[in-house]
Amino acid sequence: MKGLGVTTTWSPGGRVGGQGKGGVARGRGRRQAKGLRAGSQGKELYCVSRETGNDGSMLFKFSEEKPKEEKPKEEEVAVEEKVEEVEPKAMTTTKKKPKGFGGAKRASKSKVQPIVIVGAGRVGQALAEMGNGVDLVLKRGDKFPSDLEGRCPIVVCTRNDVLEDVVYGIPPGRWEDLVFLQNGVLQPWLEKMGLQNCSQMLAYFAVARAGEKPTDGKTELNPEGLTSITGKWAEEVAERLHLSDLSCHVLNKEDYDVRMYEKLIWISSFMIVGASNGGCTVGAVCDNHRDQLAEVINELAGVISSNYGCNFPPALVDRLVAYGRSVAHFPTAVKELPWRNGFFYDISQNALKSGAQDPAPLHTKMLEALNVLA
Repeated sequence: MKGLGVTTTWSPGGRVGGQGKGGVARGRGRRQAKGLRAGSQGKELYCVSRETGNDGSMLFKFSEEKPKEEKPKEEEVAVEEKVEEVEPKAMTTTKKKPKGFGGAKRASKSKVQPIVIVGAGRVGQALAEMGNGVDLVLKRGDKFPSDLEGRCPIVVCTRNDVLEDVVYGIPPGRWEDLVFLQNGVLQPWLEKMGLQNCSQMLAYFAVARAGEKPTDGKTELNPEGLTSITGKWAEEVAERLHLSDLSCHVLNKEDYDVRMYEKLIWISSFMIVGASNGGCTVGAVCDNHRDQLAEVINELAGVISSNYGCNFPPALVDRLVAYGRSVAHFPTAVKELPWRNGFFYDISQNALKSGAQDPAPLHTKMLEALNVLA
């Protein structure tokens, strides 16, 4: 340190004795000697350090040169990390829907299970529109790809009379992935083909024209919708409908069969009554021929209950009429006879051949009058 070397005593009064450019002051006080004047020369000395002697005295060192001022170190203060307080989100509850019920969209369509669609008609195109653009749509005559990887639903949207050709065009190793969307009763044919465990769907949504958005089959008596599905791929196909705001019930096989027979009765009774009355619309059947319709419905329901042990919920006629009003513009015609009205006619004929009474005499009479039997 420049200027040190002269020993000077310092008293608490603040006077420093001795000569030289620097000095040392000894004392017992803790007061720092800063800016003191040295003797008569009036020179200002600056304390540049201090030491404690062995006897406890304090030794100060002075210099005429003012030391560079160092910024005092800021006292380290423990600062709590600022944690942004987030207001907790309010708990919300959603009314739990029955399993498989549709409604508002719940997820992006990117999560839709890709499917193979066999049949590019109105329903097939509508199902493709519900997807994310990666579905495989096979038209009439298209071969099923042999290099298709992974398992996925194979939804059959064709007419009933080509079902056998469709199935035989698909590798047997993929038959378990079939999903049938046909009207009418399929069970006898499915059992004959060994496909009784395949997925089945009752599509109550209507597609007026190809490319148009489907209309859900909701009625005043069934506002939750009527479309139903059962089988291996039921959840995945139902989710596709849900994401397009269409309802779909995922059912066990027993409950599904009740719905299936109920729709079979609907299409068989409405078509035969309408065709027997000039081919009027479904709405006209509801408004102008309800008594005749109710009689046919009750006959066909009796046939199903007595032959298959199926018990229908109350108000069957009211439910079927309510659905009829939701598709009032539909035309009527007796078609796909073996899968619809022919199913009941065969039961009636077998009963007559065995010597029993016809369980559905009005239905038989009306069907024979239409000259549609082969």
